[in-house]
Amino acid sequence: MAGMIGRFKGALPWWAKIAAKVVLARLPLGGRAWQSLGLFSPGEMMDPAYAVTVFDRHYRAAGSPAPGFAFLELGPGDSLASAVIGKAYGASRCWLVDAGAYAARDMDVYRRLVNYLTRSRPDVDLEAVRNATDIPALLTTCNADYFEDGLAGLARVPDAACDLLFSQAVLEHVPRGEFAATLAQIRRILKSGGISGHQVDFRDHLGGGLNNLRFSEALWEAPWFARRSGFYTNRLALSQMTARVRAAGFAVEVMQSSRRDHPALSRAQLAREFRHLSDDDLAVWEAFLVFRPSLPLTSMA
Repeated sequence: MAGMIGRFKGALPWWAKIAAKVVLARLPLGGRAWQSLGLFSPGEMMDPAYAVTVFDRHYRAAGSPAPGFAFLELGPGDSLASAVIGKAYGASRCWLVDAGAYAARDMDVYRRLVNYLTRSRPDVDLEAVRNATDIPALLTTCNADYFEDGLAGLARVPDAACDLLFSQAVLEHVPRGEFAATLAQIRRILKSGGISGHQVDFRDHLGGGLNNLRFSEALWEAPWFARRSGFYTNRLALSQMTARVRAAGFAVEVMQSSRRDHPALSRAQLAREFRHLSDDDLAVWEAFLVFRPSLPLTSMA
């Protein structure tokens, strides 16, 4: 069923996807029901190989912290895989913070991950994770907390708690009105020598274009439209995002980026708020950003 729906979604034009999501989001079904059908899916972390590849990239970008490190994943999506992977890599503590209860509760998801990790890291003992009977037991075994309330969850993480904080295709979904506060929390949570890595997707999440930039700010940010219907992005271009990161007290490096060869839209097709963007901003569709604290917290107060 999910595969058939996925093929149907792929065939829809961007405007039909918006219309469908606006309607479907108002039906009396919870987020897990939509996930089981392959709609409004918040990630791919249930695939062990993908989850390990994501974690490993961020871990290496942080300089491969020594055993005993602490980390936070912002927006773990459909799986708590990073808690298990972090334990295999030697983490002593972790936090997983999301804007909703999206993570799989099926323990077979995590047993498959343990099997995968055991093959690639046979020296690591993950039997306690394998034997966990439910999510609370898994989190306890990994010395992890899972918070499902976004900024409020970040606020519960102690000051200077993390050597590494990362996200995968999440930062673009942080609401514009919460972006500065989210960066402030990231700055507070990171240790002075900590690293924050973020894979950011600047596409419209409707088909890989820039059709989200067709809409005015008033319509896009309206409570009933994009945010409620599962296709919201904050529409910050790369230069705008990095400027906000620097203003929050970080040095930021663009480690890698991908660009279109041809414009996705003409400037005439963009809402007025976006016609001033540079050609470079409109060309970038994906980037890997690394933040490092550039000022002590006392200087930011």
